[in-house]
Amino acid sequence: MDFFTSLLKSYESAEQDGWVDNVKKSGNILLPIYHTSLRSTGKNVISVTLDKNGQVLSAEILEADVVIVFPVTSDSVARSGKNPAPHLLVDKFSYFVAAENQEQYDTYHKQLNQWIEACEAGNVREYLQLIQKAILQPDFSAKVINLLFDGDYHREGLVITQEVDGKGDKKTDLSAYFLEFSIVDFVGVKTVSVTHFKELHQAYIAYVESNQEDLITCNISGRKEVLATKHRGLIGNAKLISVSNNNEAYKGRFKVRDDVFTVGNQTSEKIHLMAKYLLENEHTHAWLGGGQHLINWFSDDLANDSQLTVTEPYNSIFEEEDEDDVDTPKFTISERNKEIKASFIRGKKQFEDASSYYAAILNKTNDGRIALKYFRQLKASQLLERLDQWQASYSWERRRKDGKYYPYTPNMMEIILVAYGVDRGRFLELDNDNFKSDQFQKLVTCLIDGKPIPSSIVKKLEDNIKQRQKYPKRWYQVQQISLGILHKQHEEEFSPMLDHTNQERSYLFGRLLAIYELIESLRYKLDGSDSGRITNAERYWTAYTNQPTKLMMLLENKIKPYEETLKLNNHGSWSKLNKEKEEIMMFLNLLIDSEGMEKPLDYRFMFGYYAEKKFYYTKQTVDVVESED
Repeated sequence: MDFFTSLLKSYESAEQDGWVDNVKKSGNILLPIYHTSLRSTGKNVISVTLDKNGQVLSAEILEADVVIVFPVTSDSVARSGKNPAPHLLVDKFSYFVAAENQEQYDTYHKQLNQWIEACEAGNVREYLQLIQKAILQPDFSAKVINLLFDGDYHREGLVITQEVDGKGDKKTDLSAYFLEFSIVDFVGVKTVSVTHFKELHQAYIAYVESNQEDLITCNISGRKEVLATKHRGLIGNAKLISVSNNNEAYKGRFKVRDDVFTVGNQTSEKIHLMAKYLLENEHTHAWLGGGQHLINWFSDDLANDSQLTVTEPYNSIFEEEDEDDVDTPKFTISERNKEIKASFIRGKKQFEDASSYYAAILNKTNDGRIALKYFRQLKASQLLERLDQWQASYSWERRRKDGKYYPYTPNMMEIILVAYGVDRGRFLELDNDNFKSDQFQKLVTCLIDGKPIPSSIVKKLEDNIKQRQKYPKRWYQVQQISLGILHKQHEEEFSPMLDHTNQERSYLFGRLLAIYELIESLRYKLDGSDSGRITNAERYWTAYTNQPTKLMMLLENKIKPYEETLKLNNHGSWSKLNKEKEEIMMFLNLLIDSEGMEKPLDYRFMFGYYAEKKFYYTKQTVDVVESED
C-alpha cells in the first residue's frame, strides 16, 4: 500500500470507529473534512459568547493551548497572497469589520448567506442566523472591544492603545485575532460553541458535497470526486501535494497540469487531515531535526497509545543513574533486563502482532513544499523482531547508582552526538542541524528496514575511541555508546567479561593499556591524590593506539616507580595486575615477529581495555575506586 492510500484507509477506518471529531476518543482531535483547527497562544483567539437573541454577552482572550475547530472553504483552506479568502464563521477580526477590507467583508457574508439559505430549518440554521445577526450589528466590533478592555483606551481601527501605569502606552492589534463563537442555553442549558457543535460540522460537510459538479476519477481512491485544485498546508503552508505553475514541469508529456495526477477533494482532505493528526500527536510523531519529521502508527492503534518509539528506547532502570559518581566501584556482575522489545514500548501494548505498522519521514524542503523521503509498511510482528535485533546488536551494560550493571540501548541522538559531536563540557553538541537530521533519518530507516547501522557512523566511532583527549568531560559517554555499537562488528562479538583466550593483537594491547592506567591510578589513591589526576595511559592514549609497540616501552618505563610503590603498599592489587601483565606479555611475545605488529590498533583494543578493568574491579576485594571519568 502506498503512502497516500495508507493515510486514506486509516482516516476512513477512524471514521467507522468514531474517532473523527471526537476529542475524547482521539486525544488531539482528528478533524472532520472541510474543517481546520487553531491552537490558541493566549494572544490570537477571542471567544465571543452570544445569547439566544444574537446579542453579545461576553468576550475574552482564549487561554493558551485551547484548540478551536471551524469550517473552511476550498479557497480558504490553503489561502495566501494579498487578499486571502475568508473562512466560514470563524476568522480573523479584520474580516468582520468592513472598514478593514470591504471585499473580504462582503465575501465572508456572501458565503454565510449561501450556507444559511441552503440549510434546512433546525438547530444548525438557527445557530448560523444568530451569529449572523450578531456580527451584522453596526456596533459589533465596538461591543467586543469594550468587553475586552477595561478603563480608557484609544482605538484606531482594530489597534487599541492603553496607558499602562509607569510603562507608557501599550498597543494591541486585534486584526489578526480569530473570533470564535458560543451561544448560551442553545441546547437546553448547554452553551454550544462552533468548535463542539458536531451537528453543525456534519451539516457543513453535507452542504459542501451537495454542490459538487464536474466529477473526475481520483487516482488515489478510485472514486468519482470533485477535482482538488488546492490542497491543505501540512506544516505551515508547506504542502504534501502541490502542482507546479511552471509549464516545463509537465509540457511534452501532458497537455495540462491536471493530467499529471488527479486527486479528489474529499480524498485530499482525508489524507491531509490524517497526516495532520499524526504530526500533532506526541506518540505518533518525532522531530528528526531540521525540517524532517517521522510519523508512525498501527492499523489497530492509530494514536499509538502503546507509545512505541523507534527513536528513543526506554531504559527506565537508569533514571537514577549518575555517570559522574565515582565513589563506588563501577564493575559488578551484569544482569539481564526484561524482554528486549519492552524497552521500545512505554505504555501497554495495544496492537496485535498481525496488524500493520506504518512509518514515513516527511521533509519540509521550503515554505511551500513537503517531500516524502521514506515510507514503509510492515507487519507489527516484523517490526518487533527488528526492535529485538537492534537492541541485541547495539546494547551494552551501563551502571546504576547502586553499582549494578544492566543492558542499555542508546537512543539515536546519543549515537549521532558520540559519532559527530563536540565535547563542550556538560554536553556533546553538533551544530549542523541539516547534517544531524540526515544522520537521524539514516538510523531510523536502518532500524525499520532491519539493516545495520551505517558503516560511516561505525567508522567514526572507531576513530573517536582512539582520541580520548578530545573528550575531557564526556569520555565515559563516548566509551559506553561506542562499545554498544562496536561489540558486534565484522562477524565478531565481544563481551564485557575478560576473554583470557583472546590473543588478537589489538585486544591484548588494550588489556595492557588498562594495566598501565590501573597501576598509576591505584598508586595515586594510596596518598589520596587520585582525584582529577590524568594518568600517563590517558595522556598518551592516541599515540599508543597509533604506535603501540613504541609507546608500550615508554609507558612501561613511566609506571615503574608507581609499580614499586604499589608492590610495597598494596601487594594484593599489584599481584593481580602483575599476573595479568605477564599473561599479556607472553601472548604479545608470540606475535612479536608477525607481520603488522607495528600497525595502529583497531577498535578491538577498546574491548580489551574495558574487560581488563572490569575484571580487576569485579575480582578485587579491597575497596578501590576506578579512575573512569
